[in-house]
Amino acid sequence: MFDIMAVTLEQQKVVSHPLRSEIIGLLANQAMTAKQVARRLEKTTGSIHYHIKLLFTHGILDIHHTNSINGIVEKYYYAKAAQFYLNTTRSSFHPIQTVHSVALTAKELETLNQEIGDLLAKYGSNVKSTNPARRNEHEIRISIEQRPIRNMPS
Repeated sequence: MFDIMAVTLEQQKVVSHPLRSEIIGLLANQAMTAKQVARRLEKTTGSIHYHIKLLFTHGILDIHHTNSINGIVEKYYYAKAAQFYLNTTRSSFHPIQTVHSVALTAKELETLNQEIGDLLAKYGSNVKSTNPARRNEHEIRISIEQRPIRNMPS
């Protein structure tokens, strides 16, 4: 698997969907079937299958392996990357989306939230920069969701 992947504008639109981002986050860590992803995210299998098929069609996911059980083929998908950058004519690297998933204790979550707030405050002071080239160059949004950890389906 690759950690970072150049994407087209069309692919970027596909990976920017919140549910698809969650799917990519899961499948960057472990190959799973659509049914396993649906269980893990507590969504319907049909909905997850639709989003997985879209990600697969746009080259974001690939098939790791298949299992055939009583004539039914289970496809195990994996994410080719967890970070994406827009492939433009510019020569520099411009990451546009990163998905991370980590399990934390309540205390670790509180500490992480405080540290992120401190970092944003530090870098946010640069927003008022008088250098026009520095202003509004990039926007960053960070979302921390607290969810109970579910056992991985076997």
